Amino acid sequence: MQFFRRLTIRKKQSSSEEWRKKEHDYYLQNGSAVLEELLALCNGNCRIPIRYFTATEIHNAIRHSKNKLEIFDGRMVAGSMDKRLVFVRFFPHYFRNFFNIFRDIAITAQMSHLKNVLRLVGCSVELEKPVMVYEYVEAISLHTLLFEKGNHDDQTRKSLFSWGNRLRIANQVASAIVFLHTEFTTPIIYKDLKPSNVIIDQNSGVAKLLNFSLSVSLPPGELQVVKDVTCGTYGYLAPEYAVSGIVTQNTDVYSFGVVLLQLLTGKNMGTLNIKDRNYIMYDVDSDLETIEIEKIYVMDIADPAILEEHGIEIQQQLEDCWDLVKKCTESKGEERPYMIEVAKELRRIHNCFRAFTLGQN
Repeated sequence: MQFFRRLTIRKKQSSSEEWRKKEHDYYLQNGSAVLEELLALCNGNCRIPIRYFTATEIHNAIRHSKNKLEIFDGRMVAGSMDKRLVFVRFFPHYFRNFFNIFRDIAITAQMSHLKNVLRLVGCSVELEKPVMVYEYVEAISLHTLLFEKGNHDDQTRKSLFSWGNRLRIANQVASAIVFLHTEFTTPIIYKDLKPSNVIIDQNSGVAKLLNFSLSVSLPPGELQVVKDVTCGTYGYLAPEYAVSGIVTQNTDVYSFGVVLLQLLTGKNMGTLNIKDRNYIMYDVDSDLETIEIEKIYVMDIADPAILEEHGIEIQQQLEDCWDLVKKCTESKGEERPYMIEVAKELRRIHNCFRAFTLGQN
């Protein structure tokens, strides 16, 4: 009997040692990959130091959690670390084949001082796939607000999705993309801008960007880079990237134009038949419908909730937004404005709205 007890203890010790070795190997492999990305991005000088958590700390943080936020590329689980709430983000098995988790960690760390980026607290590299730990916010994804209307009450949508808040969301997302394009040694192209990569803090209404795993840096002195494999989401891909793999700053401008169109209409609209400049509307509540861009009157496509809120008094703002959508989604990349110009125009439109509301009071 004593012999079997000793044998069981040895097996447990052996299993524990084997697991610790795995964790150590993952730590060396994943940690060096994160460091490599940081060196390429900022010579290793991180604006906000990255805290590294052990696999045990991650397990302990979420073991009693029931609060989950489903996002397009994985899930985030609410947990507790050092007596504060955090989000722990896990990645699906396929993720590592197509997305660069290490770049996501490096870029997020460099942008975590911005209020429009979900702040990175740290990460764990002791697991096969690294885990990211973010600040906790009472979050709802922009995708859910836009397209999953049955998942929240009407009052929540009205308060978070008023016309003024839509303009603010657009401004905040634009400012995060401008930072990527202008504040690094060479421009970084986000490459996967879509509503599911934006979350809204339900307490403050602030939009926060996350998931930089498809981002690429332009080579020094170059205005574009060509990728052999096209990765992204259908409907948001710029034509030159979808067809030829060409990535420029205008790749993000195009995707932003589609997101702005969706904020304007409240519908899942994308572009189709770029040559003829048509839009396709694929709203889950209606049949597939294709609309010629030159025949679109903004008051016909604007979200009825916006018109119900303000009516014809904000028609000029809606038309200005619609003009900006058309410029951003031009079929030729060189005909689109730069993101910094888009952000400037959005600020002007938002200021017009604020002046309008002040005049009403």
